[in-house]
Amino acid sequence: MKTVIIGSGCVGLSLAMALIKKLKIDPKEILVIDRYNIPSKGTSIRNSGVLHAGLYYEAGTLKADLCRSGSESLKKWCLNNSLPLLQCGKLLVPFTKTDYSRLDKIYINAKNNGCTVEFVNYQKANEIQPGIIKAEKYLWSPKTAVFSPSSIIESFYLYLKDSGVQFIKSNIKDIDNDKKFIQLEDSKIHYERFLNCAGSGALGIANKVTSKFKDLDILPILGEYGIQKKGLEIKTNIYPVPNPELPFLGIHLTPRIDGKTLIGPNAVPAIKKDIQKLEIGDLLKTPINLLKHAELFISNNQNYREHALSEICISAKRKFLDRSKRYLNAKFHQEFDLDMTSITYGIRPQLINKSNSNFVNDFLYKKIDGNIHVVNAVSPAFTSCLALSEYLTSLI
Repeated sequence: MKTVIIGSGCVGLSLAMALIKKLKIDPKEILVIDRYNIPSKGTSIRNSGVLHAGLYYEAGTLKADLCRSGSESLKKWCLNNSLPLLQCGKLLVPFTKTDYSRLDKIYINAKNNGCTVEFVNYQKANEIQPGIIKAEKYLWSPKTAVFSPSSIIESFYLYLKDSGVQFIKSNIKDIDNDKKFIQLEDSKIHYERFLNCAGSGALGIANKVTSKFKDLDILPILGEYGIQKKGLEIKTNIYPVPNPELPFLGIHLTPRIDGKTLIGPNAVPAIKKDIQKLEIGDLLKTPINLLKHAELFISNNQNYREHALSEICISAKRKFLDRSKRYLNAKFHQEFDLDMTSITYGIRPQLINKSNSNFVNDFLYKKIDGNIHVVNAVSPAFTSCLALSEYLTSLI
């Protein structure tokens, strides 16, 4: 077997397609391995489905470079394969004077990243989303869209399967880089190269063959979501203006392909063992996770304490309702309601640098001994997956 891809999520599958299309590798010489499911039902599926435009990402980062082109490529894939796509745009809604100042900076950053954005007044915003709260101005991103993660993953898988790519569901016991074989649960696979795209498990696999990631660790963050059950119809993505000093965007509203509105996520420490049903239980070593969160809280690195305190609440549902209603005119508040459901929960395997306790917020990969390890494929990895896969194949 010439090329082995570890991980059957959005990055692994799109990388397999790029090997076939760009490098003209024989599909029969490609093997995809996943420890849980073929195709993956892990973090790629537990995704809000927002096709990001790339407004916030710092210029010069891989996320900024690949998000916009990846978004266009994924949009074309959906249209060419008759997959669900809701081209509904996104409104950023300011609430404070500080928000307006931040909105101006986001506008400049978005323009520098080549994004299509414009400021709109209340009349225009209310046309886009009837019932929106009144503000002096909003930032409108018309190219933000919504897709179906499961439909895209399934379409990638079927394309590869029909092309002749082989798939194996198995845990990886060991990797011998000198003899070039991967030891599975009941077999041994020889390879010319392997591409580690195992998502939350990528760091652990990389550590089997190299010490170059010894300063990195994973801090799992639980994202809870709600589903709107009644109230005003949400027609576009509605986001707060993010605080650049905090690590996450905040609760927002996303119209889904199925017609229901997804609300969330928050971002709380994942220290409960019962989260293992999300199929990344290998991340959840409770005492270690609790210690990491405590260290960040005490040091207040990256304003983690402020973020953590903002996430603490007696009732998650009440918090989600309050954060949702603030986007809407008061006359729509009473009828608005939601349900919290663990079906939509997900975990963000946040990579952290142990030497300085800083979050790693850009895509991170290394080519080692001819093999590629993608150890950090955070949002917008799904949006960027087709562009990211072409970028990575250029290294082979």
